[in-house]
Amino acid sequence: MEKFKNNKILDRQTEKNVLKSQKHDVNLQKNTVLYFQIGLILCLLGVYGALEMKFETTSHPDIVMDEDVQFEEFSLDKLNFTIEEPQKVEQTQKVELPKELIDIVEVPDDTPDKLITDNIVTDTNPKPQKNINPNDFFVEKPIEDIPEIVNVNFVEQVPIYPGCENQTTNLERKKCLSEQLSKLVRKKFDTGLGTELGLKEGVQKIYVNFKIDTNGKAHVLKTRAAHPKLEEEAKKVVGQIPTMQPGKQGNNNVSVLYTLPIAFQVKY
Repeated sequence: MEKFKNNKILDRQTEKNVLKSQKHDVNLQKNTVLYFQIGLILCLLGVYGALEMKFETTSHPDIVMDEDVQFEEFSLDKLNFTIEEPQKVEQTQKVELPKELIDIVEVPDDTPDKLITDNIVTDTNPKPQKNINPNDFFVEKPIEDIPEIVNVNFVEQVPIYPGCENQTTNLERKKCLSEQLSKLVRKKFDTGLGTELGLKEGVQKIYVNFKIDTNGKAHVLKTRAAHPKLEEEAKKVVGQIPTMQPGKQGNNNVSVLYTLPIAFQVKY
């Protein structure tokens, strides 16, 4: 009987514990729902407040490009290269004097005691000189230093390409020369050479420095390109430039330096 009573007491206690735990779980569920609702309301209020805020917009003035600005194309013929010669440094050798004293040897004096004047003749009666006429003398004018080669931008008279004879100023002659050379390059240069050589796609540039000599003929001085075959092709084109009227410095014909840039597109 006592065991039976004890079992009943234990059953009641377990039932109470179960009921307490169930109530605690229900309270937790209610609290989480309540906290979620409160948090959702606060978030919505924050979003609403952010949407109601006023944002000030500032407008920046439009940037207007100056149409009068001119961009000058870079070309190697505008550069003057000067090579400074290295200064020679004279090496001086230090001569060390011997520490030991050298015996001094007396040299006999060979100077005669008396000067010999027997062979000296003096003209006591000089002849009068004739009057000198300055017109009798011819003085040659000094030869002006003429530079061996002058840049096309600094020569007094630009070489005249055939067909540019009507141009009178240096600026007009230079512009006409550039246009005629561009026509010659477009006509004679093999632009398909880039694909044959397997060069990378894009713009390929070649620079040719040549001079127009005192007879008006063009001679290649230096070429620069991505492949030797392109340099050979550029030399071939320059070799087909016709004879021009040579450039002048004063009244003298001079050689004129010109840089010809060649650009072409490589496509595959």
